Amino acid sequence: MRIEIHDSSTGLAEQLRRLGVPLDMRCDGCGTCGRCRVHLLSGRWLENGVEVASPAEVLACRTRLLSDAGTVEVPFASCLPCADGQFADAWQDLDPMPVLDKVVIGIDIGTTTLAAAALCNGRIIAREVCFNPQARFGDNVMSRISAAETHLVEMRQVLLDALAEMLRKMPSPARVAIAGNSTMTCIFHGVNPAQLGRAPFDLPQSNFAPVPGTCLGLPASVPIHTMPLISAFLGGDILGGLWETRLEKGDYFIDIGTNCEIVARGMHGSLGGAAAAAGPAFEGAGIACGTRAVPGAICRYRGFRDYDMIPGKPPVGLCGSAMVDVLAVLHRSGRLNRFGRLVPPSSSLEVADGLSLSERDIEQLLKAKGALSAGIRSLEGAFYLMDCKRLVLAGGFAQYLDIQNAVAIGMLPDRPARIVGNTSLAAAVRLAATPRSAKELVTLAQSVMEFHLNDLPDFELRFMEGMLLP
Repeated sequence: MRIEIHDSSTGLAEQLRRLGVPLDMRCDGCGTCGRCRVHLLSGRWLENGVEVASPAEVLACRTRLLSDAGTVEVPFASCLPCADGQFADAWQDLDPMPVLDKVVIGIDIGTTTLAAAALCNGRIIAREVCFNPQARFGDNVMSRISAAETHLVEMRQVLLDALAEMLRKMPSPARVAIAGNSTMTCIFHGVNPAQLGRAPFDLPQSNFAPVPGTCLGLPASVPIHTMPLISAFLGGDILGGLWETRLEKGDYFIDIGTNCEIVARGMHGSLGGAAAAAGPAFEGAGIACGTRAVPGAICRYRGFRDYDMIPGKPPVGLCGSAMVDVLAVLHRSGRLNRFGRLVPPSSSLEVADGLSLSERDIEQLLKAKGALSAGIRSLEGAFYLMDCKRLVLAGGFAQYLDIQNAVAIGMLPDRPARIVGNTSLAAAVRLAATPRSAKELVTLAQSVMEFHLNDLPDFELRFMEGMLLP
């Protein structure tokens, strides 16, 4: 889209935001994620204190207009795309939902995506999904915690507005329940999450009383229930997953994302969990050809011009599942050695028409897979577990993941896998239908022993080993 800019009082990103352009501002305007690239077509500009003449490509978050007017072209890939009609976060292989003759709604508040589902008579009758508009404050939990120090009120309001808009498209509910990680849950309730980002990483609040529906544009008589939190790094989304899946001994529940949460049920029956900071590489941030699972995203990759993509646009990039495939395909074919170096030596490799991966991109992907691999192995050692017997994989990422390729690159152990979908959303729906379950959930949360991976012996060594390809 082409846009005329006539105001030089604030930066270009802010000007575009005021005009309703949903720029992808994952790093909260720090200029580190590189996702808000725009094309300057006319006018004089200042980027990072250096004058830039049109035409040029710049980061909107680091650019300001110098002349009286200028024209900007904003590529589709630089925006947070609309997710209407896409609902990848379904769930399956779980207990049937309660049957009741009133509508209840569950909401999963994800760092990246917001999803809602309405239940009536045991069936899902409506679904909505959109991207979390807080993305402009940062693409990961730590950046959101940092931003909330000064922008908590604004961050909460944009979240409430987005949720209210989703609910306006759905049947009127008798009850609503939300589930989310600890940071998102605190922000929803207007609780400052600052202490979640610094030692000793204490929860400011773990249990939340129901609040009236007025905050989401619903009648005050509609209560909004909240999934309890386990710890700073294991939130209500993970508690919901444990509630839904009821792990057996030797099972590992894993939610792959920016923070890869891992919870295991030991052979003695108790639960232990940890969060591995994988970073946003598998969600497209920091990768030159990376993208979320949007129209035009390559989601399955078998080779150059041999891939599956989400229809609706020409190829715009690789989403996380395809990046796992690329690493496996390149390593299997000998184009990528175990250290992540291209063979023969090159700074980058074209993996599809117009889409290339650099060695720096590959390094970011190996760090992400290394964090998950090291988290699983370290938790095994700390929790005195025998080898993992079964993987229970939750979240939208896992639904598109080629498990064999994830095993081939050393990201996951070679074990039977059960794909369960968005258990956070499923649990929120179930809580809305059975609010008396709150006491059971508090007890479950208190039964999980948390481990901080950085404090565990050999985690750093396992992380370094995990960055290697087998």
